[in-house]
Amino acid sequence: MEFFGTALHWFSRGGFVMYLLLLASLGTVTIIIERARYYRRHRENLQRFLQRWRQEAEVHSLSELAQAYAQREGSLSRLTAVGCRAAASGRRVGRAIEAAAQLEAARLRRGLPLLGCLVTLSPLLGLMGTVYGMIQSFRVFDVEAGGAPLAITGGIGEALVATLSGLGVAVIALLGHSWFGDRLDGIVTDMEQLGTLLAEELPERAARAGSRGERGLCKHEAA
Repeated sequence: MEFFGTALHWFSRGGFVMYLLLLASLGTVTIIIERARYYRRHRENLQRFLQRWRQEAEVHSLSELAQAYAQREGSLSRLTAVGCRAAASGRRVGRAIEAAAQLEAARLRRGLPLLGCLVTLSPLLGLMGTVYGMIQSFRVFDVEAGGAPLAITGGIGEALVATLSGLGVAVIALLGHSWFGDRLDGIVTDMEQLGTLLAEELPERAARAGSRGERGLCKHEAA
């Protein structure tokens, strides 16, 4: 309880900017938690994914694969579903996968620009609070002469709370932004590798499936 009492005391001493920094900190924590949960659900190991894909591709048709992968979570699964659907309908697989990959990358980047903005905004808010507090402290000269140095130094010390708080929020936001940026790069690289592989394999599978269908139709007509 003593810790919370001290924190509340310094919060009130920091001035009106502390309420803005509180909103910034809540926004930072919210984005970090939401993105962490999102990335955990949508990150898949590429090698294990390819191994499972090759096993399933040997026993299922493109339409069945598209339906199965569309029901799974994960960027790689959704990308595979789009590619299988395009190959089954005779559309260009590479173009369909490229469009789907751009959409997935946009989903993965959601919230990161705001987090990057908070990295820069939080110290500026803290600095603004400190400057405002120093201005208020120097106004002591206008109202009293005796004891003014002590009042000024005490006021400046309280004003620096805003700068310290802003730097703290910025550090947390910067760590989150850097970590998610690294995760984003890894997922995008996996999507690029998977997209290249699917663009090569799926048209061949569609062609083989089409040739088998034509041979079956010819046999049926001959009979």
